Amino acid sequence: MSDQDSLHRRGMALEDEFFRRVDEKLGEDLRRKLKRDKDRERLAAATIFKDDELLDHLLDAGLDASTMAAFSLVPLLFVAWADGTVTVKERQLLLSEALHRGIKEQPRAFALLENWLHHRPPNSLWNLWLEYATAVKTHVNPQLGVILGDSIVYSAMKIADASRSGLIHRKVSKAEQAVIDEIRATVY
Repeated sequence: MSDQDSLHRRGMALEDEFFRRVDEKLGEDLRRKLKRDKDRERLAAATIFKDDELLDHLLDAGLDASTMAAFSLVPLLFVAWADGTVTVKERQLLLSEALHRGIKEQPRAFALLENWLHHRPPNSLWNLWLEYATAVKTHVNPQLGVILGDSIVYSAMKIADASRSGLIHRKVSKAEQAVIDEIRATVY
């Protein structure tokens, strides 16, 4: 009888442990889902739309409401990186643009920008910006879309011009022009 009681107690202990682990996992999953929902709400408040799929893509890329200012500089970054390196003048101009946009008051965004200036961002970030810019274009009135597009293209051209500063006859490189052309095609 004691062997059976011992076996029964062991079985109950294993069952209790199993359900404790299941409860722990469910609690963890719920906490993660609630955090994700809260992060998505904050990001939606920082952007102009509520497209959950796009917001999830932004979150999956490690972006959130506190880093959107850095993300807004992605087209300029890719112009700067088009030739393989970011020149000192391109870096200075990008940082100036960032300061103009108030990024200094957003430490996570500023740190992310600094990282992108030292390490070329992945192409997936460029594709995400293209997706984001397309969504923005569909959510703003046409006049505002043109103003935003003009501002982005103008800033991109300034970055391209900075890389050739001092070289009177040098044109914008083919690589830089290709990025600028893709920006134009996306924002207009």
